[in-house]
Amino acid sequence: MKPYIVGLTGQSGAGKTTVSKTFENNGFNIINADLISRYVTTEKKECLSELKAVFSDYFEKGILNRRKLASLVFSDRKELEKLTSITYPYIIREINRRISEFSDNSIILIDAPTLFESGLNACCDKIVSVVSREDLRLYRIIKRDNISECEARKRFSSQKSECFFKKNSDFLIENNSSERDLINKAINTVQKIKEFYYGKKET
Repeated sequence: MKPYIVGLTGQSGAGKTTVSKTFENNGFNIINADLISRYVTTEKKECLSELKAVFSDYFEKGILNRRKLASLVFSDRKELEKLTSITYPYIIREINRRISEFSDNSIILIDAPTLFESGLNACCDKIVSVVSREDLRLYRIIKRDNISECEARKRFSSQKSECFFKKNSDFLIENNSSERDLINKAINTVQKIKEFYYGKKET
């Protein structure tokens, strides 16, 4: 029996990091796609070489200026598509490599903001999405990333809608209240997934 894989995704500023931490605290093995993205764009020479060929103006002394590049791609969908066409294959290969290191009885959470865009949803047994009101997300992301409202809204425009997540997720966590409420909802989702997983193993 292969590892049981749960995908975690959702809107920027919705509270996905808190949900991921709650899953980790309740026994899930976490694979963080953002950290892997940072790894492949700093350590993988082949990936960096491809990026430099396309985005040479965004390298300083051989190092990719991730924030400067983010400003470009979040305001231009074509540039975003160029970036993801280069990075996604490296990210997916690294995620698959890490999955292969776990035992067959493992429960894995792939924490990936672009779970659907990258096609990683196809390898997931269950999908959890975190959503929140736009005004709350706007406040959180401006405070968290120290960016302008305009920059935050550009990020939002490149992402899936709440309606999309509702239609394409097995579990939807709405974060429009307190952090404690969010954690409780995450714990409840963890319990439901574990009940399904262990029930499936026994059949």
